[in-house]
Amino acid sequence: MELRKTTATLLVLLLSIGSIYAQDCTGYHQYHCIYADYTFFYSRQSKSALFQQGQTSELNMVAYGGEDYYIGVCAHRKFGDIRYRILEDNESRTVIYDNASDEFASSVTFSNESTRNLIIEVSVPEGKGNDRRCVGVIIQFRKNDPEGES
Repeated sequence: MELRKTTATLLVLLLSIGSIYAQDCTGYHQYHCIYADYTFFYSRQSKSALFQQGQTSELNMVAYGGEDYYIGVCAHRKFGDIRYRILEDNESRTVIYDNASDEFASSVTFSNESTRNLIIEVSVPEGKGNDRRCVGVIIQFRKNDPEGES
């Protein structure tokens, strides 16, 4: 009987080791990314994920016509400069914006004339070791008003 208890305890400990090293990134973008001004609204397309050094991942979003968008990317400073690109979700995957050509700016604002599917490609630079940390992408929107009408 004592052997069963010891075995069960050991099994529980071994299974929980993975969760000890796992980091919960839920909501990271809400508390660590810089928001635009108060004229923008929070989009539920915003996401956070656990990245390791050298990893690239994609986030799909829908950009609606007649809206301005603010996209901000944030991560732990140990990751260094996070690169992100905004691509059209089509066969050519046209690059709309690349922050590497903008001194790795952490955010961008743009106007969208027609509804289209976009991809936000986020890349964490290579580094020493296998460090894993949270990366957040905040997306905000507002109706654009090109003629200043209210």
